[in-house]
Amino acid sequence: MKWPLVHFALLGLGLFVGARWLSASDETEENERAPASRIVVSQSQVAALVSQYEATSGMAATDEVRAELIARFAEEEMLYRESQRWGLTKNNQAIDLRLRQKMAFVSDEEHSDEELERQAKALGMDSDDAVIRNMLVHNMRLLLSRKGEQDPTDEEVEAYYESERAWFARPARLTGWHVFFSKDLRQSSAMAAARAAKEKLNTEALKPERAVELGDASPSGAHFKGQLIRQLASRFGQEFAKVAGSLPEGQWSDPVETPFGVHLVLVQEHTQPQAPPLAEIRARVAAAYKSSQRQKRLAAAMEELRARYQVVVE
Repeated sequence: MKWPLVHFALLGLGLFVGARWLSASDETEENERAPASRIVVSQSQVAALVSQYEATSGMAATDEVRAELIARFAEEEMLYRESQRWGLTKNNQAIDLRLRQKMAFVSDEEHSDEELERQAKALGMDSDDAVIRNMLVHNMRLLLSRKGEQDPTDEEVEAYYESERAWFARPARLTGWHVFFSKDLRQSSAMAAARAAKEKLNTEALKPERAVELGDASPSGAHFKGQLIRQLASRFGQEFAKVAGSLPEGQWSDPVETPFGVHLVLVQEHTQPQAPPLAEIRARVAAAYKSSQRQKRLAAAMEELRARYQVVVE
């Protein structure tokens, strides 16, 4: 009582320390409740992501690529945490088998399957295993995409078919001939010989069977029937297929140079892409519709997860 100012100062100090302690306690309690919704990406993790990208792609990671890598990593972390929240790790035979294999590899003694699993979990082998993590992330994606899924109605299948008719169309097919001039046989004169043959075809109405006699024997044959564009590309080269796909029926092309030689191309029949009747491919259309709906459900679910989680880059 002899030093009231000292007592007042001590009382103020006590109140200050108490307030800081309460504030720290509240912050600690909040952090204990929040970690499930907070994802911290360390600089070492970012460096590992960038290093892996550059090693596999052979390109330097730009700022946009770096941001995309971080976002993808964060999404996988969200899915991994959700898989644990949903209980996907419980009674999971694939995970149990993985843990038994890992524990049996490092253990010097014989143990039962149950003991191997127990020891592996006690050592935390299930928390840092990339195979298990990827498995859970994949399963979580499947679960979210199929949540609430039902078989489509006839009306939904028909509407989807009409909106995506071009996607279900049978590809174009080509039938025709080509006159071939071999670079191996003619060397640098192959192009000149092809041009001379084109002038002859412009003035004389030769049948394709006779026209091919103006050139050399082709290793891939002179006639093609009902071929897809990609089949022509594989057989004669990309440039040949490109010209054939745009060529009007019944008209000889200008000389087309490919790695094999020089060609004059004639398309006799060009079957346009055409979608088959729905009745013939209903099962295929229904499966495609279900797949598209799964993608939409997964995209919506990921949007919800991004809204719930906070991603912090150190």
